[in-house]
Amino acid sequence: VCAHLLTKMVLVTTFKKELSDVCFSKDSNGKYQMEQDLHFNITHSENYVACAISKFPVGIDIEQHVKRDFSLFQSLWSDEEKQLYPLHEQEAFYSLWTAKESYGKYKGFGLQSCLTEVTIHQDGTIHLPDRIEKALAVPFVIAPNYSTTVCIEDSLEAVTRYEWEQIGAFFNSV
Repeated sequence: VCAHLLTKMVLVTTFKKELSDVCFSKDSNGKYQMEQDLHFNITHSENYVACAISKFPVGIDIEQHVKRDFSLFQSLWSDEEKQLYPLHEQEAFYSLWTAKESYGKYKGFGLQSCLTEVTIHQDGTIHLPDRIEKALAVPFVIAPNYSTTVCIEDSLEAVTRYEWEQIGAFFNSV
């Protein structure tokens, strides 16, 4: 709910949409979409929510760093990623995890597809068996002990942080 409210607020305040015109639906894979000229994606983890809005398809993921048995996730990585990243280390694991998930959300299939065929390089380029994807996986900092990545075709122009009080004040004023 918070992610949807955040998205609606940003569409109204930044993209000058009318609140009554902002409607979300889900496609056959469960990805939220709008019937407007913009694409968006939402994510949440513990106390944080995030949304990404673009004129092109977009995916975003945020994950809180928690202790895990990272060996359980080895089937998600391509052979090249296993060489590129020290995946037994928390920072590297979550960096690649959010990149993979944001890419899956960008494509609209989440983690349902075989992501071992996708290799995400440390510069954000996304390599497929037959080509390089036109989008990039761009990490950014939202809070300590969290990893966040947006998969986007155009540039990451701005990251704006809002507190819940700002969102609440916006909806109380409209």
